[in-house]
Amino acid sequence: MSLRATRRLFYMGFLPVAVGINLTLGLVILSYLKPYDWLGWLEIATGAFCCVIAGVLAATAWSRSYWGRAMSRQIVVWRQMADAIFRWLEEMQVSAESLQRLQRSLDEVVPSQGPG
Repeated sequence: MSLRATRRLFYMGFLPVAVGINLTLGLVILSYLKPYDWLGWLEIATGAFCCVIAGVLAATAWSRSYWGRAMSRQIVVWRQMADAIFRWLEEMQVSAESLQRLQRSLDEVVPSQGPG
């Protein structure tokens, strides 16, 4: 299984299940609020901790999704800028070797995305 498929399985499968389980566990524990003694308060703290874990996992998934889309958009913009620069340079009578060197250096910085 490829790394991309493993990450997709984790973020689309395991993470939502883990958030749901932690949130459910936290809500179930907090629904029995009877803090008569230290054990009752420990139950409340455990439930709150489970809710915090669920929130952190949800925030992690959202952040990864948001920043992944933002980085993809940025790469597209930079590729378009590089294409515009190449078109401009082609009109300026620059040697083909110089253009190829520039293309290789750009490809090293931002490798093109292959299928997958």
